[in-house]
Amino acid sequence: MRFKVNREQFANVLSDFLLILKENPIKPIIVGLKIEVTNENIILTGTNLESTLIKKVEGEILEEGTIIIKPQLMLEYIKLLDIENLEIYSDKNSLFVHQAEFVTMDTEEYPRIEEYLPIEVIKYNSDDFSKALEKTKFSSYQTADNLALNCVRVIFSQDKTEFVSTDSYRLTYLKENVKAIMNKEFSIPLESVNALIKLLKDIGKEVTVGFSDKYLLFTWENNYYATRIIELPYPDFKQILGYDNFDKFMEFNTPEYKSALKKVLTVARTSYDKKYGAIFDFKGKMLKIESQSGRGKTVQKVNMLKDGDNFKGSLNIKFILEFLNNISKNLIIKATNSSSMFKMQEFENEDYIYILMPLALRD
Repeated sequence: MRFKVNREQFANVLSDFLLILKENPIKPIIVGLKIEVTNENIILTGTNLESTLIKKVEGEILEEGTIIIKPQLMLEYIKLLDIENLEIYSDKNSLFVHQAEFVTMDTEEYPRIEEYLPIEVIKYNSDDFSKALEKTKFSSYQTADNLALNCVRVIFSQDKTEFVSTDSYRLTYLKENVKAIMNKEFSIPLESVNALIKLLKDIGKEVTVGFSDKYLLFTWENNYYATRIIELPYPDFKQILGYDNFDKFMEFNTPEYKSALKKVLTVARTSYDKKYGAIFDFKGKMLKIESQSGRGKTVQKVNMLKDGDNFKGSLNIKFILEFLNNISKNLIIKATNSSSMFKMQEFENEDYIYILMPLALRD
């Protein structure tokens, strides 16, 4: 096998594969990257058995062949070079890149990867899809011990596209006016969501989203990404979103509110029994936020517009900041009492909603 490629472009491609290639003690071969050179294409394939990435790379083909290699060390070496083009070739059990030699793996052990032909659901701008996942994913259950929630739920319909995530303590909902060919719903594993965000961010391409059996498929230019979907039932979130029996309404300047929360977080993160928790005292035209631990105490005040009675509530500061990092206009908070859910959204934006359950109030 022998081919020539642009060094910088090849390094960028290798970096993409590190998003999904993970060490696997049960099947070590899947940490390897498959490089296949045919008389027409240079094809790179990586898989962790749950998701697969296939890329076709432009270059000059000199000799056909196939090898499997762990890409991490090769990528580190290629990044250090200052030449424009690389000639890469294999001989026996080694891959040669410039003046370096890397050990290859047994191609016979590599799993057979099937490239599915997708049933098309929608075409989406890559940057918009990446941003939608980014604005939603933070309230997913963060570990795989709860697979039903360790995901982002994407609902494609013929009049809109919706993104939802929840860890049962909070819920994030985003609606975009992108129309699909058909009505379909998928739960995308959080690990695949993180990979998709990085793969699609800032490339400015049209992505075709489709499905085949248990896989959700993304194709753009010379790229193919497949992820197994989570088939467990997703919680009925629409009833929660539909609740609107609030009698307290607050409005805040977002930068001012974020600044105060960050100061309180310095203490709240050190609390052993109520990590990230603080008391929020909504009184008059001023919100007082208080947190204390064995290592310190702080009280911050924030101006607000309020309609409704004064009340107190206990909330997770880190959770609020994760939502505030995704908005720019004023923050609107709707509430009923200290033990009921809080609804947050950006001013004049009904398409991006955050539901947060309070903590047990301890004054």
